[in-house]
Amino acid sequence: MSQSRITISGYYGFDNAGDEAVLAGLVQAFGHAGRSNPPKLTALSIAPEATQRSHGIAAAHRYKIGPLLSAIKGCDLFLSGGGSLLQDVTSAHGIFYYCGVVRLAQILGKRTMFIAQGIGPLLRPRSQKLVAGVANRLHAITVRDPESADLLLGIGVQQRIQLTADPALILAMGARSRPGSGPVTVSLRTWADADQSLPATLAQACATAFSDVPMGTLAMQPALDSAPLEQFRREWHQSTGQQATEFAVSAPATDRVPEIVQHLAASRLVVGMRLHALILAASAGIPSVALAYDPKIQSFMRSTGQEDAVVDLRADAETLRATIAQVAADLPGRTDRLRQRLPALREAAMRNAEVALDLLS
Repeated sequence: MSQSRITISGYYGFDNAGDEAVLAGLVQAFGHAGRSNPPKLTALSIAPEATQRSHGIAAAHRYKIGPLLSAIKGCDLFLSGGGSLLQDVTSAHGIFYYCGVVRLAQILGKRTMFIAQGIGPLLRPRSQKLVAGVANRLHAITVRDPESADLLLGIGVQQRIQLTADPALILAMGARSRPGSGPVTVSLRTWADADQSLPATLAQACATAFSDVPMGTLAMQPALDSAPLEQFRREWHQSTGQQATEFAVSAPATDRVPEIVQHLAASRLVVGMRLHALILAASAGIPSVALAYDPKIQSFMRSTGQEDAVVDLRADAETLRATIAQVAADLPGRTDRLRQRLPALREAAMRNAEVALDLLS
């Protein structure tokens, strides 16, 4: 039997550890989907050599027309995802690229699928029309949260939509830490609606609950995360007299995912804005306090039973302090409850690959 070929489109090679974790999860899912002849995977990447080296799959440059066309023409199935590709908040233009390459694959007669997508927000009518037009020509759709399914239905998508989970949930299957051990890890990012004083407010809130606990910071995308995390470390030192450890970020994100998984698995708690810091922590059974800047944060925390540990970016300092204190007071219990949910979440994450492979049967 000849080997099937799958091409995957996503935000790969951009030094964003969250998107690299999504790709790593998909690669692992396809390798463990129980098929005797797993498919050959090719990812569209801005840094194809780094993607190929780190993930052990083929890669093609996402913007160079020759390699891009070859990757699409040569595949049996074209996947778009996972992650938050189809939204028009951080960029009004990215959505045209992601829908455009799917549409090109459809024109070329390829089977196409949205895989583990987190859809939206879609604020512009043209974005909604574009996504619906592409989605209604797909052979399958899986989304990582119910809100994404509702949004697709609301803009007129008539295809069957299957609810799964983020592929990154698969990555820490062997990782376990002892509840209550390790540092508290903080993962922040820059965001237009965030108060400039947020890192200082967060440091003070953490100092109240964790004055005698090691503190560390983790940049999932250093270009956007380093400034607020540096401010947090400075304010933490002023509040407690202690140093917060900066998790090393010398390697590119394509190579850092396994180390990040291990670091988060060794934490006692993660306080973060970055969705995939929260996802990777949960995948290792580590509770979080989430700073919500996007609906996807609330949705993920709800799926893990941690909806009471979400603080809106515009919340006052006392709300932030009280939420962190509440979580800190029950870390062992929260850890146990989270770990009870993990098997179902991982099974849902694995279904992404199973749905895709069924299209090739």
